[in-house]
Amino acid sequence: MIEGDRIVAVRQSGGPVGTDVEDFGDAVLMPGLVNVHTHLDYTVMRGLLEDIPFFPWIRELNARKAALTQEDWVASATWGAAEAVAGGVTTIGECTDSGAALVGAKRLGLGGIIFQEVFGIDTRQTVVEILAELEAKLIRYRLETPGTSLAVGISPHAPYTVRPELMRALGRFAETDGLPVCIHAAESTAETTLFQSGTGPIAEMFQRREIAWSAPNQSVVAYLEAQGVLSARTLLVHGVQVSAEDRVRMRRTGAAWAYCPKSNAKLGNGVAPLAILLDPPSPNEDDTTERGVRVGLGSDSVASNNTMDLFEEMRFAVLMQRAAQRRIDVLTAQAAVEMVTRGGAEALGLAAEIGTLEIGKRADLCIVGLEDGHNVPAYHPYNALVYTARASDVRCTVIRGKIVYDRRRGARWEDRFPDVDLGPVRVSLETAANKMREWRPETP
Repeated sequence: MIEGDRIVAVRQSGGPVGTDVEDFGDAVLMPGLVNVHTHLDYTVMRGLLEDIPFFPWIRELNARKAALTQEDWVASATWGAAEAVAGGVTTIGECTDSGAALVGAKRLGLGGIIFQEVFGIDTRQTVVEILAELEAKLIRYRLETPGTSLAVGISPHAPYTVRPELMRALGRFAETDGLPVCIHAAESTAETTLFQSGTGPIAEMFQRREIAWSAPNQSVVAYLEAQGVLSARTLLVHGVQVSAEDRVRMRRTGAAWAYCPKSNAKLGNGVAPLAILLDPPSPNEDDTTERGVRVGLGSDSVASNNTMDLFEEMRFAVLMQRAAQRRIDVLTAQAAVEMVTRGGAEALGLAAEIGTLEIGKRADLCIVGLEDGHNVPAYHPYNALVYTARASDVRCTVIRGKIVYDRRRGARWEDRFPDVDLGPVRVSLETAANKMREWRPETP
């Protein structure tokens, strides 16, 4: 039962249907899904950069960004936010460069954290200038968040796009203001090679751009700990290249991971060793906590994933982990569902408010229908949610006690959002997509 924006009672299924109860039939009522790593801005690039190796992919994505206006970014982010909500997502951990994601998330009612991305591997801008620019953006964002379930944070983009002195300054900035931090880390072998030996494609790119770099001869996670940016407020993204020693550092600092299996696989970066992170500490670790590192599930952008379907993400996560580890017990269906609900809430530091259906928590939930052919018969809710369900099976999404997506409202997808007119958004998104179609690289 919901009163206002809170859960006030949780009842067993099969009870009497009265004026305060709605029967959705053969369906699962569950906590709203938590997508711990998104880039709503990049929705316009869905299906655009395909079959390209990782670093050329990044370079082209960044080059294409210059072709879009702020209006384009807002349309892209708003459409992405609608896609998330339609798939049962109620909370996101969003990394944005343009800031448009805050607009889109707010329009659709999403909660979560908006991380402002920060770049600066070279010295063209001073640290003082970058911090002043960042602070001005955060002030603007905070003016937009009252009355929402959104908070703001910062995202030093990656260890190879933020120089050491800037990384340390951002760590101090976040600590002083108590800000959550999100960093892409340990994603590729090229990144690992750069930090361990100062060689590889990133090092070669630095040489071409005349960027000074001295390899710290340590893992990416060890480097980030040395820079003072790992804490219980830190969310690291990807972690394909982590080790057992890194797990000890994560536990020591309290940092969390965002696991993005489809994006990691599609860009050829590999499979994150999830068993290392999820396993409880070994007897020789100086920690008595029984649980492993906090881990949530993320889709990453649709530029690298193509959809924000977290049901597909759960399925992919389970199958990839089992294939890589050759173990059935490395990740179960129930564990995957917990990772995309309670686990995501814990990874974002929001478990006191969301992630489970408990009295007093925020009324963020979704209803997943199991009546369509691909779900029938359904014997067990966890198995059905992970192995057969799709984002399109979501019948209804509720955020803060309010229906924000209702599949019963109409045949057209755009008509199922009670409070948002997506018609003009689609038009603006197509305008932005045409710019992407017409884009050509600059010739030297």
